Amino acid sequence: MALDGVIDPVAATTSTEAVLASGSIDTDRVFREFLALCEAAGPDRCALAGHGPVAPRVNRLLRRLRHHPIPAPSATPPGELTYGEALTALKFEGLPKPEQWPLAAILLEAAIQGHGSGIKDIAAGANSDQARMLLQEQGTALVCADSPARHPASAWPRVVDRLEAVSRIGGPVVGWLNATCASWPTRSADRYTGPWNATTKHPILVIGTRFDPDTALRNARRAARRLGNAVLLTHDRYGHLSRRDPSPCVMRATGNYLVNLTTPPPGTICPSDHLPFDPDFGQPVP
Repeated sequence: MALDGVIDPVAATTSTEAVLASGSIDTDRVFREFLALCEAAGPDRCALAGHGPVAPRVNRLLRRLRHHPIPAPSATPPGELTYGEALTALKFEGLPKPEQWPLAAILLEAAIQGHGSGIKDIAAGANSDQARMLLQEQGTALVCADSPARHPASAWPRVVDRLEAVSRIGGPVVGWLNATCASWPTRSADRYTGPWNATTKHPILVIGTRFDPDTALRNARRAARRLGNAVLLTHDRYGHLSRRDPSPCVMRATGNYLVNLTTPPPGTICPSDHLPFDPDFGQPVP
């Protein structure tokens, strides 16, 4: 069994707030990496670069959106880009997918220039009926069953405030998306709450990505320590799940484990071949 993108099982069974905080703990860190790598890539590879320091410009945009939406005249349908839509696009479509970072930079630069249509369309896709039907409804049902809310609906705004303190980018988005857990009408009849230290005949391979905005590396470390027979492989790159930033080192280690039941040495760290914003990102070195 190879586990990639690991949730802390203790947080996952403590409460809705605990599991959402655990999943958002590194979101802002990844956002800062996105901005720093963009600046290092320069204007030829990142549309946000070359106009002064990148991070202050993007943060000014977010502060502006928090108080006033900006025009999105060519969105489908036309309208205005809101702060919540910008966070939604970053949390669900931008930060987890480093192959999309150049596009995210283009759309953020357009928004800085006063044109929010591109980001609004990205957010609309994340909030579409298809996304709700295929992803969000099942996810929320599982969260509410496995991680029941400990606060009533009347207290949920304060829960979202605390989640925003954990992550200003991801906290409000996941907080409101899972707000229904505060008034969920049923409880799981067989919710599993541990123990988490099973010793398996064969070791379990746990894979954690260093800059993962949805499942932080620290969760993989905790899970590997708790399991009675597990080895942690650290993917020293970006995105949600190691496949988002392909690493031949991770692929070899995982293949060798699944075929030969041979785990990598404890403490193994695997880089990728290219950084985001590199034109060859996602392609192996010949």
